[in-house]
Amino acid sequence: MSPRWRRALRAVLSIAIVWGVISILPSGSLQSALAHASPATLAVAFVVHFLAHMVAALKWRMLMGPGVELSAAKAFKAQFSGLMGNISPLGVIGGDIIRASVAISESGRAGTIMLTSIVDRVVDTAALLILTLIGLLLMQGGSDAIATLLRGRLALVATGLVLVAAALAWMWLSTNARLAGIREATRMFVEQPWLIARALLLSVLVQGTFVWASAYIGRAVGVECSFSAWLVAWPASKLIAYVPISIAGIGVRESALIALLRPFGGAPGPVMAAGLLWQLVFVSGAVVGWLGWSVLPGLGRPPALGRS
Repeated sequence: MSPRWRRALRAVLSIAIVWGVISILPSGSLQSALAHASPATLAVAFVVHFLAHMVAALKWRMLMGPGVELSAAKAFKAQFSGLMGNISPLGVIGGDIIRASVAISESGRAGTIMLTSIVDRVVDTAALLILTLIGLLLMQGGSDAIATLLRGRLALVATGLVLVAAALAWMWLSTNARLAGIREATRMFVEQPWLIARALLLSVLVQGTFVWASAYIGRAVGVECSFSAWLVAWPASKLIAYVPISIAGIGVRESALIALLRPFGGAPGPVMAAGLLWQLVFVSGAVVGWLGWSVLPGLGRPPALGRS
């Protein structure tokens, strides 16, 4: 199947999954929940999401080390360009490739940026697992049956982490011939283990901020779950959405979130509303950031003059 047909299939699957979930929700529950979402709530979530991605861009830039000449503005441009790739049929891996490609075009050092992108994705995934573990620890007073069920899911997610990391590494190393600098970057990570530790701490903070923003939206639309439940369910649903069968995980993430929050009292209609509103925040943040750091700065530049 050609890449164009695969992308079209993902778009169709996203629409089909969302339509299928909405069709089995209790009548009127989704519409009622969406009606409780105020513009102020979405504005707060948007600002938090936007700033968190700027921190994520700086964390990625920090991992590259001083040998890569990439300014903060160019890192932001690459970050939001990658987010635009995420919301396209290319998915998460395509978004990572676009982010790295923009950075390479701005600074060179392809090998270092490629390896750093792999490390950054693995660090982000590890941060999601850490947040899930924190959520489980905070829920020690809950039902043993629920805890056992969630630990089983966590084991599956951990297995998925290994597969995702291996797939990303294989894709990078087998499709890009410009590997100069990978040895140097690897040496930097080995000699400076605290660099990855700092990146992991920042990633936990960034991903935890995303969880808070999603829970904030959820509370506004009537999701009656504790924050510890969100800490367990949201990272797990994001990891499940890495499976490349839909656009940006749309449909897959919401379905997983409904299943994971239901044992903790999350009604399907409000949870679906919270998931869709989070996708709205994500897409709008990606578009605004991409326009802000890519398109608009170029409008004020004088046109290049050709040689006579």
